Amino acid sequence: MDRISTFNQQRLFISQALEVQKRYAAEQTQEATSIKSLTYDGYGADSRTIISLETDLKMADQYVSSGTIVAARVQGAYSAVTSIVDITTSARTWLSSLLSGATDDISGANVQAMAYLDEVASLLNTDIDGYYVFAGSALTTAPVDIGSYAATDAATIDTSYYQGSASGASYEAAPGLTIEYSSNAGGSGFEKLMRSLSLAAQASEDPADLDTMQDAYDLLDQAIDEITVEQSRLSGIANSVDDAMDRNVDFQLYVDSLVDDLKSVDVAEITAKLSATELQLETSYSVLKALQSINLLDYL
Repeated sequence: MDRISTFNQQRLFISQALEVQKRYAAEQTQEATSIKSLTYDGYGADSRTIISLETDLKMADQYVSSGTIVAARVQGAYSAVTSIVDITTSARTWLSSLLSGATDDISGANVQAMAYLDEVASLLNTDIDGYYVFAGSALTTAPVDIGSYAATDAATIDTSYYQGSASGASYEAAPGLTIEYSSNAGGSGFEKLMRSLSLAAQASEDPADLDTMQDAYDLLDQAIDEITVEQSRLSGIANSVDDAMDRNVDFQLYVDSLVDDLKSVDVAEITAKLSATELQLETSYSVLKALQSINLLDYL
């Protein structure tokens, strides 16, 4: 049996050996992972800072993810508006030819106007991954339906074709920064274009209703100016979204570097500490073995 004093010494050395063993395991993990701890508790006073920074990183990642989606929608809207500008320019050219007497084919003009109206309606129903970019905030609703649409008066605004929302869609790009990014197919420029084409599609052939064609041409003149402004607005929004995403990415890189500095260990330093701790652990085991070999019978 062991002496009482030896037993107490054994308990003390066992406790110390367990602490060294625990430190050794932690240092092994640090060497293998190159970070100080696998849990936040292991970072001591830095744990709250790390948690806060990682929360900021998650928010920035969400801003970038949302921004990527919004950027695609804005680009889709911009491309559609660019095509609509081309259609408006072409429509104005053939109406100009008709009004100047270069052609008197009212019937052909009716067909052409209807074809343009269908094309513009299709472009205004552009969707990006199922979200309609000209529907205002009603992103899942096709904004344009010309099934029963027929403008009757050049002087009267008619948005009966529009099924979307009057409010716009927005993107939270950062805390305190919200970017309104949607376009509205019921907006003034688009409405004038739709009204112009509808009137031209319905103009009488016999007698030739050149007055209606003139009204349609005048509306096209106004429409192209306003749609060009909308095109520029969308370009500016695209730049704003890209800039916001760039800032978020820069923020992510900066914060990620801070977190890495707080979490990471010096591999060379931890390797040296691990060697020293291993030696200390081996010494502890040797002492314990020696103590356990001491027996009261050895002294009788």
